[in-house]
Amino acid sequence: MKTFFFVFFSFFFTLSTQGQPLPKDSTKSAGITFSFPWVNFYNYFDYKQNVNKNKSGFFGLGIAAYYQKDKNKISLNCGTTEDLSSPIGIIDYSAEGTKTSIGSKYAELVYHRPIYHSFGGIFGLNFTNYNFQYIDYTAHLPKIKKTVNTLGGTFGVEYLFNRTITVAAFYRPILGSFEAEDYYRHLISIDVRLNLELKKRKNRI
Repeated sequence: MKTFFFVFFSFFFTLSTQGQPLPKDSTKSAGITFSFPWVNFYNYFDYKQNVNKNKSGFFGLGIAAYYQKDKNKISLNCGTTEDLSSPIGIIDYSAEGTKTSIGSKYAELVYHRPIYHSFGGIFGLNFTNYNFQYIDYTAHLPKIKKTVNTLGGTFGVEYLFNRTITVAAFYRPILGSFEAEDYYRHLISIDVRLNLELKKRKNRI
């Protein structure tokens, strides 16, 4: 009889545990990211010649706060980009001839998702401020300065070398302008990003 009850309860216990999912770990983390959009490509409107133009340049700085749960990551980014002629940030202070400059300031909310191994995709929305300036030193004419606020999309790809260092390419086309004009613009930047994890928690679910 003892043997019967032992076999019966062992069989019942085995059935009761069948189909129950095994516990798994869920990881949550938060931190900040320092970004360096070192190479920038602009499509902008030239208010001197009244045409759309393209221009490339160097230098930029940015910072972001992020929250990540397992493979899902959301970040709030803000930054600025320039069109300096040198990759090491040398500024031309000479007051000769004519100069046209274009730069931007942006804030964006983006979603990061792994695609394949160390490659990931990025998409979201941004608010971008484009700053145009034209100076003619020879004619001593007043500067032409124009600031335009736009709403746009953010799309990109990133490669994770490790948990700290990431290289990313961003494409930010405008969806609309807050001004009366309707000229197309976009910003393409190549960033080096440093991710600093400030808080991490692992739960078993």
